[in-house]
Amino acid sequence: MTTENGTDIELERSLEALNTINQDINLIVEQLIDEEAALHAKYELKKAPLYKKRQGVIAKIPKFWLTCVTSLIEMEDAEAISYLEDIEIERSIETPINYKVMFVFGENPYFSNNKLIKEFDLSDKGNAKVTNHKIDWKSGKDLTATAKKEEAENDSDDFSENEESSFFCWFDDENGSELADLIANDLFPNAGMYYTGAVGSDDEDELISFGLDSGVENADLDSGPENFDESDDEVVEDAPATKRPKRE
Repeated sequence: MTTENGTDIELERSLEALNTINQDINLIVEQLIDEEAALHAKYELKKAPLYKKRQGVIAKIPKFWLTCVTSLIEMEDAEAISYLEDIEIERSIETPINYKVMFVFGENPYFSNNKLIKEFDLSDKGNAKVTNHKIDWKSGKDLTATAKKEEAENDSDDFSENEESSFFCWFDDENGSELADLIANDLFPNAGMYYTGAVGSDDEDELISFGLDSGVENADLDSGPENFDESDDEVVEDAPATKRPKRE
């Protein structure tokens, strides 16, 4: 068998041919992923009337959405998030893969918005167009102020490098599509499972990664806005740090 510099030329050519075939296979896999995403979005749009019906049922369950999103927030956001009343996903009828994520809040001492909105246009693959809607923070209540200061000092375009920043920073991120995908395509459709802690119940590690282990039980979810007290700091300190998808 011919060799050159100790390298088996025939083996090298075989590996190159294998690599070429694998690249062609990957192209088909990428097409599959794209088509699955489009099909998923199409059927999510079809579910819209049922989600509207579900909304009426959820409204009767105390702190439903608060319980669902606990794994996504930092503890310093707990009081502000306690005013969360609903989560809505509004998809484009023409292009269902494009959507708005809307967090609906009751009147609160933090911001005047009734809805916090972030829009995603995913029509151009690999080039997500994100539209952020400004949060109208009340005086001295901006939970993103520290992160914004650090962002300016580091000359950064987003908050993704600091996973300890407030959840509300996501509404200012230039991207944030990874977390949006989790909310729109997993948490929202499977809200009941998130509420009961059934998400990934067959895999303890997955439960922990979503913050749905005993840490959620330790969180003071029963204390709504009217009962929130800074004396709960001891509970906060004892709770494990949340692990959430990195904000892009």
